[in-house]
Amino acid sequence: MGSFSWLKADDLTKVANIVDNKPFKFLIPKEFGGGFIKDYYQDYGYLGIRQDGKPMYDMYEILAFWNADAKVPFEECTVRERLKFDGDFPVLKTIDKYTDANRRVGIEIGCSDGQINRLKYPLKLVSASYMGSYEECKGRSYGDPNQGWAPLRREKILTQRMNLEQFLEERAEEETEQNETESFTGKDAGK
Repeated sequence: MGSFSWLKADDLTKVANIVDNKPFKFLIPKEFGGGFIKDYYQDYGYLGIRQDGKPMYDMYEILAFWNADAKVPFEECTVRERLKFDGDFPVLKTIDKYTDANRRVGIEIGCSDGQINRLKYPLKLVSASYMGSYEECKGRSYGDPNQGWAPLRREKILTQRMNLEQFLEERAEEETEQNETESFTGKDAGK
C-alpha cells in the first residue's frame, strides 16, 4: 500500500505539495459538474468525510471515471470497460465495494508524470485559497515525493525538475552525437 499525495497544480503558496492534515481544494471539471471540494489531506488519496467519519471518495477512482474513454496501458480496452459500479455512470462515485478495483485502474492510467500528462482530465489539487476553476488552472497535480508527510518547498521542487529536464536534454544530445559519430565512422556497417 502506498501513501498517495500530490503536488499542487497552482503556485499560490511556498509549499508545493498537499500535506497531511492541511486544507486544499480538489477542482472538478465543468463537464462533471464543476466547482471544488475543500478538504484536509487524509492520506491514501481519500477525499471528503461521510457522516460515519469514513472517507467519502477515492481520488484515483474519480480519476478513472473522469478519463473513462482513455486506453488502459498494455491492454486492448478503454478504462470504461474495466470500471465497476451500480446504476448510472457516476462522475463523483462514493467509496463502495467496487472502489479497490476502480482505484487500481486510476493508478494504472494516472500515477506517473508521463501518464498524467496524457490524461484529458488529470487531478488538480490546489491551495485552499485558490479562486479559479478547473479549466482556469493550467497546472496538473503530479506525485509528491514526500507523500504528504512533510512540506516540500516550491523552489526545491522547481530546482529538482529543472535539474531533471537539464539532465534529460544533455543525455539526448549525447545520444545524438554518439549516433552521428557511429554513422560517420560506419561502426554499424557490418550489422
